[in-house]
Amino acid sequence: MPPTNVRKSAAALSASAAAFALLSGCAAESPSQPGSVSITVAGQPTQENPDQLKAFKRKITDFTKANPGITVTGDESVFDVNTFQALVAGGKLPTVSYVPFTEMQGIIARQQAADITGYVGADAAVKRINPSILKVATSPDNHVYGVPVQAYSMGLLYNRALFTKAGLDPDAPPKTWDEVRAAAKAIHAKTGAQGFGAMTKDNTGGWVLTTMSYAFGSKIQSDDGKQANINNAATRGALEFYRALRWDDDTFGSDFLIGYKDITNALAGGKVGMIVQGADTYTQVVQALGMKPDDFGLAPMPQAPGGLGTLGGGSVAIINPRASAEEIKAALKWIDFAEFGKYNDEQAAVTGAKAAAADKLPVGAPVLPLFDQATTDRYLTWVKDYVNVPREHFTAYFDSAKTLPLVPEPAAKAQETYGILDNVVQAVLTRRDADINALLDDAQKKVQSAIDAG
Repeated sequence: MPPTNVRKSAAALSASAAAFALLSGCAAESPSQPGSVSITVAGQPTQENPDQLKAFKRKITDFTKANPGITVTGDESVFDVNTFQALVAGGKLPTVSYVPFTEMQGIIARQQAADITGYVGADAAVKRINPSILKVATSPDNHVYGVPVQAYSMGLLYNRALFTKAGLDPDAPPKTWDEVRAAAKAIHAKTGAQGFGAMTKDNTGGWVLTTMSYAFGSKIQSDDGKQANINNAATRGALEFYRALRWDDDTFGSDFLIGYKDITNALAGGKVGMIVQGADTYTQVVQALGMKPDDFGLAPMPQAPGGLGTLGGGSVAIINPRASAEEIKAALKWIDFAEFGKYNDEQAAVTGAKAAAADKLPVGAPVLPLFDQATTDRYLTWVKDYVNVPREHFTAYFDSAKTLPLVPEPAAKAQETYGILDNVVQAVLTRRDADINALLDDAQKKVQSAIDAG
């Protein structure tokens, strides 16, 4: 899904520039001879993002300097649910790839990632990852098939400049859905911009609707992934909220085939006041799309009475199941270097942050901590002189991360479910007489059928 790709880039960019072998059990080994192992790593930024590409290539240079026995080649591929199976079947998967949380259990069941359990040492950084996050990459028999490298939670993103123009306090964003609706009206009335927006296509419409359902009080699937629960009061409530803003208030805009790039462009360009999106979208809208850092607002996901919390997800680094033992060891060294070095060593953290700041990349962007809060706080202390993100604007979000429950994505057929719900969202936004109950009944049958098909 598009958001995952962008998040992967953000995670990669924030990595430090020093090598650590804490992840794998081969930490004490001496480097092999130059060129003895070659790996390919996905997620290389394209030429359209020169600063990110520069940082990525520098990371490879620093890694190979510290590990002369390993040759690393960047690969621009990003996860695509429509092409992933073909890449695996054709043996063309990079040595290291990044996949969404939602795909991991299916990948494990289909044996499409290497089992790295035997390569993870007792002192490995992966051992310190929040257990609830590491679980997404672990099989039912407790074998580890991937390394979570980035996690996010959904929040209410808003344009602080539009809030100010509308007479709203950008430091006091909405806490309830009634307040969101009122703010959307004010933004539309006083600035002419769309008050609230939501994605509707490429599975993103269903993804956000699932987030809204959680916030309104219900999951859309049983915890074991066997039973769809699409037509519930919370999902109907979320869609009624959409319907009211679209048809009663006219604050939902007029384009209802909206994807990730469309909605982030609209937020960055001051065309929409508020959206529901992952907190890590900061890098996309500020660094890639040019939004002023002080204009980016991030608030906790509003909760209706009985709300369950907010949806959480992220990216997992997996290793090609055809990789040799030496390639797996090299890949784990790369993952550790690229993703975790900054959390283990002050010099590495400072070097990486300094380089990122020099490249005008965000340092201190809002993300969900992979490790404990103390580890995150220690890193931020090390790099405080290079933090270029106005973290003071996100205080409420950071505080909520400690208390607001994180609700995982559906355990089974998440992407298929999201795609089916895209159609429901589009219908509600394009047809005044859309029968929400009937739409959800139909979606329920389709999702259950997809689950039953295995």
